[in-house]
Amino acid sequence: MKVLSPLTSKESLLIETINVDKLKIDYFESLEIDVSDFFEEIEKLYVFKCQQTGYMFYYPFNISGDSNFYKKLQKFDWYYMPWKWENEMTLKNLDGNEKILEVGSGGLGFIEKLKNKGFDITGLELNEESVRKGQEIGLEVLNQTVQDHANANKGKYDLVCSYQVLEHISDVYTFIKAQVDCLKTGGKLIICVPNNDSFIKLTNGGLLNCPPHHMGLWNKKSLSKISSIFGLKVDEVLYEPLQDYHLNWYIDSTKRERIFKNKYSRYLFKKLKMDNLYLKLITKFKNKIKGHSIMVVYSKL
Repeated sequence: MKVLSPLTSKESLLIETINVDKLKIDYFESLEIDVSDFFEEIEKLYVFKCQQTGYMFYYPFNISGDSNFYKKLQKFDWYYMPWKWENEMTLKNLDGNEKILEVGSGGLGFIEKLKNKGFDITGLELNEESVRKGQEIGLEVLNQTVQDHANANKGKYDLVCSYQVLEHISDVYTFIKAQVDCLKTGGKLIICVPNNDSFIKLTNGGLLNCPPHHMGLWNKKSLSKISSIFGLKVDEVLYEPLQDYHLNWYIDSTKRERIFKNKYSRYLFKKLKMDNLYLKLITKFKNKIKGHSIMVVYSKL
C-alpha cells in the first residue's frame, strides 16, 4: 500500500495496523459513543509516518469525527476546559496591541477572556452551537474553516493560534498553510497539541488519540520540521508541566509500563507499599515533569 504524506506528498512508512472492531468496542464501553458510522466497510486503520518530518498520521483520511460526535464529547466536563496552560502562556507574551485569530474556539474560554481584556480577537469554529453561544455574548466567532477565512484575510493578523486542534485535522497541509497565509510577515503562529513523546506514549495517548477523534500524532521533531515547509522560523518550544488533572493518568501509566513490567521492581514496590510515596514524589516534582502537551511558537518569514 502506497500512501503519501499529507505534508510532503512523498511516500510514507507504514508503522502500525489497528483493528477497527476493537476500536469501536472501546469507544462504546469507555464513552458510550457509537463510532460505527465513521468506519463503514473499513476493517483496519493504519498509522503511517512521514519520512521527511516524522509526522505520524492515521489512514484512511476520511474518518474524522463530525459535529455530532463532538457534541457527544461535550457532555464530559473535562472535554472543553475554559482556561488551560497554553492559554496562560500565550497571554503572558501579549502586549495588547495584536490582532489575533484563534482557529478552533471550542469552549470559548480563550476568546472570551481576551475580548474582556480588550484584545482584538476573532475566532473560527465549526461547532454551530459554540458559534451561536459566542455570538450571543458578543464574541466575533465565525462558522468558517481557516482555509475559507484565509481567502479573504491574507496578511491580516499579528497572531494566529490553535490549541488542541491540529491533531484532529487530516488535511494538515492546507490547514497550516491557511493559518500562515492569514499572518502578516513577522507575525506569530502558535500551535499546541498533545506531545506524543511525553508520558502519554505509554498508553498510546489513550483512546481519544485515535480516530475519529485524533487524526495525527505530533511531537517536537515533526512540529519543528514543518517550519521549512511553510516559511516559518521556530522561536520557542514549550512543554506543559504535568497538571493535577493528569496525575492519575501519569501515575497509573508509569507504574504499569515502567515499574510493574519488571518483576523485581514490581515486588519491591508492593512489598514496601510505595503507592503513597510515589504519589507524593510525583506531586512534589510535577512542575519538572513534561506533561500532556507541547506548544511551539513560530514567526512568519
